[in-house]
Amino acid sequence: LIIYSSNLSIANLTLKNHPSDNLREILQNVAKQQGVSNMRKLGHLNNFIKLLCKVGHSEEKLGFTHEEIIICLRLALLNEAKEVRAAGLRALRYLIRDSTILQKVLRLQVDYLIARCIDIQQSNEVERTQALRLVRKMITVNALLFPSSVTNSLIAVGNDGLQERDRMVRACIAIICELAVKNPVVVAQRRGLSTILKNVIDCQLSRINEALITTILHLLNHPHTRQYVHSDVELEVLTTHIHSSFLFLSYISCTMYY
Repeated sequence: LIIYSSNLSIANLTLKNHPSDNLREILQNVAKQQGVSNMRKLGHLNNFIKLLCKVGHSEEKLGFTHEEIIICLRLALLNEAKEVRAAGLRALRYLIRDSTILQKVLRLQVDYLIARCIDIQQSNEVERTQALRLVRKMITVNALLFPSSVTNSLIAVGNDGLQERDRMVRACIAIICELAVKNPVVVAQRRGLSTILKNVIDCQLSRINEALITTILHLLNHPHTRQYVHSDVELEVLTTHIHSSFLFLSYISCTMYY
């Protein structure tokens, strides 16, 4: 397999070679600070994913520990080119297959770099999209391990995104809702439930409002999660938001039949 870039730099992946030889070349080129173009690094990061899909995640087959791989991929998230950072995020998403690998990623503090990619300038949509896809993979693998650093970035976008016309705000709110159901503790500790309610009033789309309110009601409906709603949201504020949303949804439903 050969990946060609626009500047004619080439990143080769010969599957006949031993996986450890291929991975060594990939990681060396990704980790080099000088002498390797960004387009070539991009090609090697794409080859890393192809190699994973071909040989699997076994450290014995890859010839490197997961920690060594994560340390090298972490450098891609510090690259000055947003395309390389996006490719690094994508590579991490393919690497994180289970809770053990996710724990290693968090132990090496990669979550702070992921949070940085989310809360970066709005024009970097490709990078931010890859960051959010990685975040959803982390929730799928083990939501109980989800870091507060990334939660803070999601909530920051959720709180200010509409005013700043951030196109990622709805995606961030959707992820916060998903996380609130699977790990209400981390969301409540960062006042993410207040963010959900704030968006109920700000958003004029009935289906989105219904999903937001349903998330809060789901938490209220279970005794073991009800405490997190009460600790994050004042009861008066909660009832006001739910009542206002109910009236709005009722009005929308009535107008659909006239």
